[in-house]
Amino acid sequence: MTKRFGWTGTILAVDLTNEKISTLATHDYSDRFLGGLGIGQKLYWDCAPAAMSAYDPANPLIFMTGPLAGTAAPAAPRMVVCGRSPCIHPETFTFASLAGFFPAEIKKAGYDGIIVTGRAARPVYISIQDTAVAIKDAAHLWGLTNSKARAHIQEETGKKARILSIGPGGESRTRIGIIFTDLAGSASMGFGSVMGSKNLKAIAVQGSSAMAAAEPDRVAAIRKRIRQMRGGEGYFNLYDPPISVPGTEVVRRVHCHGCPQGCWRSVHRNASGEEDIRKCQTPLFYAMWDKRHHGKITDASFYAPTMANDYGLCIMEIVFLLLWLDRCIAQGILTEKNTGLPLSRLGDLSFLETLLQKLCAREGFGEVLSQGALRASEHVGKQSRDITLNFLNQTGRAIAYGPKVFSTSAMIYATEPRPLITALHEILEPTVKWALWYTSQGTKTFVSTEVLRNIAKLFWGGEQAVDFSTYAGKARATQLIQNREFAKECMILCDFAWPVYDDASTQEHVGDPTLEAQLLSAVIGKQVSPEALDAVGERVFGLNRAILLREGRRGRQDDRLPEFFFVERDEPAPDGFGMHNPELYLPGSGDEIISRRGKAVDREHFEQLKNDYYELRGWDISTGYLKKETLERLDLKEAVAPLEDKAV
Repeated sequence: MTKRFGWTGTILAVDLTNEKISTLATHDYSDRFLGGLGIGQKLYWDCAPAAMSAYDPANPLIFMTGPLAGTAAPAAPRMVVCGRSPCIHPETFTFASLAGFFPAEIKKAGYDGIIVTGRAARPVYISIQDTAVAIKDAAHLWGLTNSKARAHIQEETGKKARILSIGPGGESRTRIGIIFTDLAGSASMGFGSVMGSKNLKAIAVQGSSAMAAAEPDRVAAIRKRIRQMRGGEGYFNLYDPPISVPGTEVVRRVHCHGCPQGCWRSVHRNASGEEDIRKCQTPLFYAMWDKRHHGKITDASFYAPTMANDYGLCIMEIVFLLLWLDRCIAQGILTEKNTGLPLSRLGDLSFLETLLQKLCAREGFGEVLSQGALRASEHVGKQSRDITLNFLNQTGRAIAYGPKVFSTSAMIYATEPRPLITALHEILEPTVKWALWYTSQGTKTFVSTEVLRNIAKLFWGGEQAVDFSTYAGKARATQLIQNREFAKECMILCDFAWPVYDDASTQEHVGDPTLEAQLLSAVIGKQVSPEALDAVGERVFGLNRAILLREGRRGRQDDRLPEFFFVERDEPAPDGFGMHNPELYLPGSGDEIISRRGKAVDREHFEQLKNDYYELRGWDISTGYLKKETLERLDLKEAVAPLEDKAV
């Protein structure tokens, strides 16, 4: 048989109920769905019941790499985790991703992914050593934190084992448990709790094969080209050095498998000499309360992320809970008496430890908190619920790079229960570089208004995409962004390295939207055009819509925005864009520069934007349902019958 590069050809299937191990053929799925999210969604579509709890043994927990994982492809270290999420409100299908070295290792062991079904009769972990797969007893690991459990597993399976594990927060089925891996990588959306519901403590893998690319010289050339294009103007260069707690030092950067540029992921050391890995904004997640309680930022902020990761709880979800608690305390809704929490010590490390322990034990008010901020606020009452609905969307997700500033993100928030952060970042990265150019009078970056418009022509369907005085062109831009990002989640490429929008090595400074297709072609040895890759992204996005409709989404009725998006009020964006551009300046028409500070989404324009978007997608404009002809065009005929009245 002709060798097929990029894929191992095998997906591992583990039935925990019957302790049965089998395999599926990747190539039954890869031609249409490529890998990663695409294949993960297709597996879910085929084997998940339409109606079930996230903690039902029938809920498949799917881990899928892409065809680039394990090869020399630059910044392709990730894998998708997907299934029905207990974290989303209401429960529905979603996905998360993680990086580090586990995805490459599972490929080296001979598998493109793992699908786990059922529930073990006792705590177990899965050991994979190439083709030797075993379900092992984990009774001695149950109840241990991530760090302790991982140390035990490495003693049993070998120091070189790459591990996915859960902490007590996942074991007890809080809705906010994470799956933890090396380099402080994690998958959120409550998938650690889904693992816990299956009595699955960990997956350990060791592989001995190498993943070769079909055209290694071409891959190396693309890798070199990207480094030239970045040229010191990469997204992370704008924020160097990495965010750290005052009084700590960044010891060294740590890179995921195959990463040529690195990011904020780095080893931090405090004054006592203790070290841990931090990434993105996690170093300061507790700092606001720490500073308020102690008068300055202390080591409580250094230890807080380590503790949260060790207990296996999502740091962002803890932030939502703390913000909600804070505002409920201020309004007298919650007190030490009715919560049993030492609220006067909020900001101290002892408070955080008490909070995490009660969450994991689901003890007292910890049971309420274990449901996540949105559900907890519903439990406490309307006044409390109103607080969360002022900073979270209707499914309980945070607001970042929202449509009050970027109208392009409106349909991302409206159509996706978990707005895809990679799509939001695609809007952010070029515009934050433009903001730095504008606010520094052209001294800090080269992404001028002209360059931004030329980027929009190539990546977002036209110059109107970056005229923020109008909603025109935004539906097309959103469609292209979603298609590209869903295709990216199939390959699966790192968010902070791809796409390459701008080019430091040319006078035009415009990036290349064909690089992903070039890289995929070089790895698999088969020419894939940018148009074909976009078609994969559109198909996978279409299947995602079909899954959501099958699980109860009501089409246009549920494609909505939080009510506060329509309210004009001054709320400077607490993100990279607002940090460098507090007046929230953006390009308008011609030479006009507008400010979005204090502005709101226009309700009438949003409804028209929805119409334009549905028309481009081939969805029914009045209902937001999928058209049968669209499903057939997308080669998703298997979705027509199951959707019944939701495929018009």
